Amino acid sequence: MQSQDVTFIPPYTYSRQPTIKAACIQAILKAAPAKAHRATVVNGWHTSKSDKRSHCTADYYDSENVHLGRKHVV
Repeated sequence: MQSQDVTFIPPYTYSRQPTIKAACIQAILKAAPAKAHRATVVNGWHTSKSDKRSHCTADYYDSENVHLGRKHVV
């Protein structure tokens, strides 16, 4: 998986903050499962009740578009 395989919902997320977007993409790539072919960032950098760390939330998919799971990526 490469940086162009990471998309954001909504697509304009971090469009005016390319450095933050690049950091999120790199974190998503680093945490990707072995079979991951693409990832969709469903929530950019944030904290939550379930995870107090600053993290991005991403859904990972394999080459057949099968959902591999959702991860909090720090």
